Amino acid sequence: MRYPTRVLGQPDSLFKEHQTMKPTIALFAALLLASPIALHAMEFFVSPAGNDSASGSRAKPFATLERARDAVRETKRAGATAGGVTVWLGAGDYPVTTTFELTAVDSGTAETPVVYRSVEPGQARLLGARPVKSTDFKPVTNANILARIDPAARGKVVQLNLASLSLANAKTFANVFTNGGGLFELFVNDRRMPLSRWPNEDVTTMGKVLDKGDASSGPQRHGGKFVAREERCTRWHVESGVWLEGYWRVPWRAVALRVKSIDAASRTIEFAEPDKELIGSKYAPAGQLGDGKETWSALNLLEEIDRPGEWCVDFTSGTLYFWPPDDLSRAAIYVTDQNTPLVTLKDVSHVTFRDLSFEGNLGNGLEISGGSDALVAGCTFRNLGGSGVLVRGGQRHGVRSSDFYDLGQGGIYLGGGDRKTLTPANHFAENNHLHHLGLRQKTYAAGIHVGAYGATDAVGCRVAHNFIHDLPHAGVLYGGNDNVFEFNEISRVVLTSGDMGAFYTPNDWTSRGNIVRHNYVHDSPRANAFYMDDGDSGDTISGNVVRGCFYGPFIGGGHDNLIENNLIIDTERAIHIDSRGVARGYQNNPGMIKRLRSFEVQLPPWSTRYPTLAKLLDGQRDIPLGNVIRNNVTVRCKTLIHTSGKPTELQAVAVQDNLDLGAEDAGFVDEAHGNFQLRPDSPIFKKMPAFQPIPFEKIGLVKDEFRTQLPATADGQTATTSGKGNFDSETDLRHDQRK
Repeated sequence: MRYPTRVLGQPDSLFKEHQTMKPTIALFAALLLASPIALHAMEFFVSPAGNDSASGSRAKPFATLERARDAVRETKRAGATAGGVTVWLGAGDYPVTTTFELTAVDSGTAETPVVYRSVEPGQARLLGARPVKSTDFKPVTNANILARIDPAARGKVVQLNLASLSLANAKTFANVFTNGGGLFELFVNDRRMPLSRWPNEDVTTMGKVLDKGDASSGPQRHGGKFVAREERCTRWHVESGVWLEGYWRVPWRAVALRVKSIDAASRTIEFAEPDKELIGSKYAPAGQLGDGKETWSALNLLEEIDRPGEWCVDFTSGTLYFWPPDDLSRAAIYVTDQNTPLVTLKDVSHVTFRDLSFEGNLGNGLEISGGSDALVAGCTFRNLGGSGVLVRGGQRHGVRSSDFYDLGQGGIYLGGGDRKTLTPANHFAENNHLHHLGLRQKTYAAGIHVGAYGATDAVGCRVAHNFIHDLPHAGVLYGGNDNVFEFNEISRVVLTSGDMGAFYTPNDWTSRGNIVRHNYVHDSPRANAFYMDDGDSGDTISGNVVRGCFYGPFIGGGHDNLIENNLIIDTERAIHIDSRGVARGYQNNPGMIKRLRSFEVQLPPWSTRYPTLAKLLDGQRDIPLGNVIRNNVTVRCKTLIHTSGKPTELQAVAVQDNLDLGAEDAGFVDEAHGNFQLRPDSPIFKKMPAFQPIPFEKIGLVKDEFRTQLPATADGQTATTSGKGNFDSETDLRHDQRK
């Protein structure tokens, strides 16, 4: 469902009964000097049908955000901002051909904030797209091209000469690429059209790896070689370019490789260049180059346009081929080709963006750097090739009650604070709905990033009451210190990748003080619910509910982690800890030791916040020390504590008073409808008096000033804070939360 793109034909009627327009700037300034009484907020109005030469009143709105910004600046210079300034945007599209930028001069104050706000929530959208005329598409008449098109698509595929659009991002794919290869994207009626792909929805696997490839810089450098399982590959036109995307070696790296040749007789495919990881599963049995489970798919092939909506680019001729899903003469068609963000805030304070939609851009939605107290609330970020909101530095910036979906990369990135002094940034991401992300970047494009993978170091951030689901990789990626993650629901993550967590934090002894409590992670059988990977240390995982995951809490060789009071259901291996640091040489790992010594961990504030950390400077670092696993309950799990490593290497782990309830009725309030709150008469409280009730009813999205409705689930019920979050990935929400 697309948002309406109405414009202001009659500004007075559309803006309805909002506040009466205040006097002009000059008169307002005069009144300010002459009158001691308190003054109300100043208002400006903007409409796609407006005029930048107008006054900016409700009856005579501006046409652009830039003119409204300039009017705010003039108002501030005149001293007429008592009560703050609100810029009201009427329904419709606001083209963003260059980034809309606010700087320090555009700041408000706590008493006089500046607000950019939609008159009708969600109906004013900032759009970075470039329109395409339906008449630019022509029938395909070339006999050689027609012969390559799937019979089901012949007569339905049309073509577009890309030279007529002068696109910046229509260059040939590199031999090795990730993240969409830098190619523009195509949309019809606000729906992203899928690049042609085989298989359409699923993946296939390599039949046999013949050569892993060689990524060295010498003359022996060459791409890998494998045998395909299906004859279909023999119909692909290598001369026009064939790229295959796959998890060729490890399940956390998806990369596309160009094909050099396809031998039709043997179905042998050879790549033009090697990926740095080569091909063939890392986990293949000894003596084998691969295990036959490496997944891949073919991209951007004319021969694989076999369903409405698919398209491809023939880079040799500069032609786009497309099977339209609808009658193009009645469709809104656009491409996204702009890599810069739609909006940037640089050293800006006390500015709010409210109820706006950020759409149709190849780059990011909104970026914040420096400044303080910027708020993004009730907004929608969709149909972006990049990410939603990125926060780098500054203080107390927040993203609240906003929706993020159909994004090429991740949702929200929070970074800030000072790790040297452990000074918190106090950024927050609260009550956001994030789903169907990572459409271009298949891994490390999470719903929320805090101080990890694209976000700068983070100290003292809060992530709460978010609902994150349907992602190819992680739900939350985090690092840094003293961050809190609570009351979040995560479902159906790690859908196409592996060796990943719903919450994931990697490889850092100093990333401590992070608290992960009162979250619900479920229906993610490929995910570890809480994954502290490769030595990560000092986290508290407490009071969470896990159901239907690969593992629950997972300690990968780190120190001083506390796992307590968690409820783990239908998860084969409930809790894991290992001593991988022995085999992987953590005792003398140069990178981890360098990071440890980069902070004065033996002095305050580090020594007072994390008193055991300094022991790693000269002590034993390879075996897991200081970990405590206590007061956890498992229900219908095969293994309560799963370990890997010699008993002597794990003897320092404290495992205390955990309860395996087996198949016994745990006393859930309403398991059939996803409510895993415990009744007062639950046997868990009798068998483990120390177990504390988990506030399951508080987990997930909540109604507030900016989110007045909760999304509907696939069964037609309203999502509540009692864990109702079973969405149908094909039908959920119909991409519209605020109608």
